[in-house]
Amino acid sequence: MTITRCFCSIAFRDEAIESIIPKLAKIGYDGVEIFGGHIEGKSDDELRALRRLAEDNHIKIECLSPYFWLTNSEELRQETLERAERFVHYCTILGCPKIRTFTDAGPTGIGSDIATDDHWHIAVASLQEICNYNENILFVVELHQKTLADTRISAEELLKRVDRSNLKILFHTPGWDLIDDYNALGPNIRHMHIQNTGDDDNPGYVEIGNCDLPGFFQHITDDHYEHSLSVEYCFKGVTWDRAQSAFDYLNQHLPQATANT
Repeated sequence: MTITRCFCSIAFRDEAIESIIPKLAKIGYDGVEIFGGHIEGKSDDELRALRRLAEDNHIKIECLSPYFWLTNSEELRQETLERAERFVHYCTILGCPKIRTFTDAGPTGIGSDIATDDHWHIAVASLQEICNYNENILFVVELHQKTLADTRISAEELLKRVDRSNLKILFHTPGWDLIDDYNALGPNIRHMHIQNTGDDDNPGYVEIGNCDLPGFFQHITDDHYEHSLSVEYCFKGVTWDRAQSAFDYLNQHLPQATANT
């Protein structure tokens, strides 16, 4: 069993992705999750060069992470459909199998607790359209507050209503009943975001906090989880020492993962 251990490039949003990939390879990561802002607007030739760079460094481009807004306004929904189509094109050139997906993003998002029937109808129809852009690409909808996938129950309902084989789950730590929610959603989980609990002293570094990540890693190892996960530090101020220490932590607690060579 191999878990693809990735790092999300949003942690170094102000650094060029062409600089980030070799550094992740040197640390030992198996793959990279590319923040949408790192590739938005790149030409096809630039994307091909980026793919070659990743291949030369033995790094998988595992997931692209744009932001989607489907239930906030019609203007944002139309922009999202166009963005989704662009990122499908990016995936095709980069050889990337997954796109991180939201029904909304940010503090103005519509959560399942306040969503109306219209919100659900719009989100479902939009996700069906997006999934139809390319049936060979997985759209992994992130469990996240202020979206229609903000609880295990609402995430299951979203997948049921959309009814597309290429819509799956992006699981997130912490903030959930990790073991029970993982067990319920496990058959549909294809990617994960890994953080630890945050406070004033620690914004969420994996090796610090109260979330029982070692126990969770042991559980998914015992369950033969064989997809991908990313260390995702979406806050600012991350250093490369933190990327190294996160990899060391994963390497310690995911012994069956294959080191990048």
